[in-house]
Amino acid sequence: MGEFLKKLTIELGLLCPTYTQVLPKTPYPYISLEAEQNLQGIPWGPSMAIISIKIWSRYEGTQEILKLGKAVEDFLYLLSFDVGLKILESTLVLLKDGQTRLHSFRLKVRLPGDLS
Repeated sequence: MGEFLKKLTIELGLLCPTYTQVLPKTPYPYISLEAEQNLQGIPWGPSMAIISIKIWSRYEGTQEILKLGKAVEDFLYLLSFDVGLKILESTLVLLKDGQTRLHSFRLKVRLPGDLS
């Protein structure tokens, strides 16, 4: 799982700064990655993971967040890390602060034994 998140961080970093751990006062826009769940049967076999990709923006209006969301979605369809991937959910919300927009992708990923 860790190796997959590293590769995903590097590749998404080409679109926008991407982090697995976000520090306070990180400049917007940025992408954060979160592993929600990782299930593995036999130790050397494949595993199933649920991963959240969150795009954070404070751009006035939706232009920036929609453009980044489309770029991430296109990237996910072209992903070539030898994994099975399914987008389970995609949401766009304006947070209570009235400034921050959050576009989330929830993914189900099947990782081969050597990437888990």
